[in-house]
Amino acid sequence: MAESKDLILRNIWYLALAGEALPKGQLIHRQIANEKMVFGRDTSGTPFALRDNCPHRGVPLSTGHVLDNGNIQCCYHGWEFDSQGICRKIPALPPDSKADITKIKAPKFHVREVNNMIWVYIPEKGSQADPQRNPPDLHLASSEQFRHVESIVLPTNIDHSVIGLIDPAHVTFVHQSWFWRSAKSLKLKTKNFEPTDLGFKMVRHAPSANSKGYKVLKGDVSTEIFFEIPGNRLEHISVGSRHKVISMTTLTPIDDQHTELNQFFYSTLGITRWLWWPLKRLGRTFIGQDVGVFNKLADGLKNDPPLMLVGEPDAQARWYYELKKQWYAAQEQSVPFRNPLKSETLHWVT
Repeated sequence: MAESKDLILRNIWYLALAGEALPKGQLIHRQIANEKMVFGRDTSGTPFALRDNCPHRGVPLSTGHVLDNGNIQCCYHGWEFDSQGICRKIPALPPDSKADITKIKAPKFHVREVNNMIWVYIPEKGSQADPQRNPPDLHLASSEQFRHVESIVLPTNIDHSVIGLIDPAHVTFVHQSWFWRSAKSLKLKTKNFEPTDLGFKMVRHAPSANSKGYKVLKGDVSTEIFFEIPGNRLEHISVGSRHKVISMTTLTPIDDQHTELNQFFYSTLGITRWLWWPLKRLGRTFIGQDVGVFNKLADGLKNDPPLMLVGEPDAQARWYYELKKQWYAAQEQSVPFRNPLKSETLHWVT
């Protein structure tokens, strides 16, 4: 297990919240990677994020108000800050004050909204450097939007959460459902993997014959599954030559003991519009099964037991730690990140 100081990657993008969770005119508090921040939208609707403290006396800006001019007004002394964190007004100062209040700033975070997902860039502590990379590739045109399925907090740190996300062996025992698969339908799986920019992908293949969830998709169906640090998993399903279904799961560390999981969904299939609420309920059931076992895991980890990774079923977990190690090395040496992974074929029973 990584030390606390090395647990959470920096100089990288994290999912902050779904676009619809941030209506214009409201302020939303979030804690991400141990950073407390306030999210809002400017007058044009573009999202922004500032450190959630007024520079004056430290009151959370998220407890303030959004004014008609788009500024945030602190609830304590009425100081106003624009979307860049620049102080624009201090009501208590006399009209003839010569103080240059624009030098007072609430530190800002870089934010981008992509396909109805709001991403925030977490730099090194104390840094205001511009991002060197774009947010993750979501495999959608800019005009297309994900629909948000669920958001839930896992009682485990980012490492345990990621390993649970990419672990193929737990599916047999945790996700036993009529709509998915049974523990009685075990099969030997052979999957080919290739490195990507920040992670790896399971090369496109026909879905497993014992996975009921895929059988509702008629026609020529294939799937490709991507994982990239810091904790993003995307499954791209092609249905024939015209349609696609994309499932996106993101893991965002809140602190060193808690991680937020968000699930998003996109489909070009017309039937999903009519079945959206049943599909959303099934998605929540699936995630709820994971949460149940994560609560048990958190209880077990209180004993600080020795842990192990064994064989090919745990290879992806080992790759995750290799990716993190290389990320730290690249940051320390101020060199571009280079993926250390190679193409490989894995086997497991599930």
